[in-house]
Amino acid sequence: MLEDRMWMREMLDDDGPLGMDGAPGEAAVGAALRAVRTRLARALGRVRRPLARAGVIDSPVGRLLVAESAHGLLAVRFLDSPDAPGALTALRERFDLVEDTRAAARIRREIERYLDGDMHALDRPVDLSLVRSGFQRRALMRLRRAVPPGSVITYQALAAAVGAPSGQRAIGNTMASNPVPLYVPCHRVIRSDNTIGNYGGGVARKIRLLRAEGFSLSRDHRLPAGSVMGHLGTHIFCRPRCPAAMRANRAKTVIFADSGRARGAGLRACKLCRPV
Repeated sequence: MLEDRMWMREMLDDDGPLGMDGAPGEAAVGAALRAVRTRLARALGRVRRPLARAGVIDSPVGRLLVAESAHGLLAVRFLDSPDAPGALTALRERFDLVEDTRAAARIRREIERYLDGDMHALDRPVDLSLVRSGFQRRALMRLRRAVPPGSVITYQALAAAVGAPSGQRAIGNTMASNPVPLYVPCHRVIRSDNTIGNYGGGVARKIRLLRAEGFSLSRDHRLPAGSVMGHLGTHIFCRPRCPAAMRANRAKTVIFADSGRARGAGLRACKLCRPV
C-alpha cells in the first residue's frame, strides 16, 4: 500500500497536466485513481480466501459437519468425534465459510442412498485441499480409485501401492486424518490379520459401512471366510490360500467380500483354485 501511495503521488506531481491554479488536472487524477484501484484489486485477490459452502446434517451414520468448495467435497466430520472442533478451525483458516443448507441436504441424501445399496452414490468429486502432504494425498486418491465398494485393502498393501512398502504407520495416520471419510473410503482399510482395525468415526460405524458393502463380519471383527483375493493387475480373483494369491504383488491386491463382488468389479475366477 505504501508503494501505491508513493506511485500515485509521483503521478500527480509529475505526469498530470496542471489546472489554472497549479493543481493536477481531472484527467490525471482520474487516471491515478484507476491505476490505484487496479493495483488494490490485484492485492486483494492475492489474499482473498476461497469460498466453501458448509452445513450440519443428521445422517444415518450420525450428525456431520460437511463442506464443499468449487472443486468438490472438502470435509465430512463426525461431530461426536474429538477432532471435530479442530476440523472446523482448519476449514476457517483456509476458506471463507457460508452456510448452505441445500448443498448439505444433497450430501445427506447421497449418504442415505449409499446405505440403501447404491454403491455409486458417493462418486462426486472431492477436494483434498485440507490434506497436508503429497504422500497423504497419493494414498487417499489411490484408495478412492483402486478399492471399490465391496472390497478392502490392508494398510501394508496400500503403503506398497504408493511406493512405501514399510509405511503402514504413515498410512494409518493418513486414514486417521482423512478429511473426507465415506467419500474417500478409509473404512475400507484393514489390518493384515484380516481384522477391521480402528476408524476415526468409531468401530461401530466402520462395521456398519462394511456391512452395507457386503461384508459379513465375525464377532471378532474379522473378514468372512468367503472373502476372495483380487489382483488388480491380472484381473483375477483367488481363494486367499491359493498359490497364485500367495505369490501376488500385494501392492495390486484387494480383498473382496465374496466372488460376486469380485465379478461385479470385472475380475474373473482363478483356474487353479476355482473360487465359487
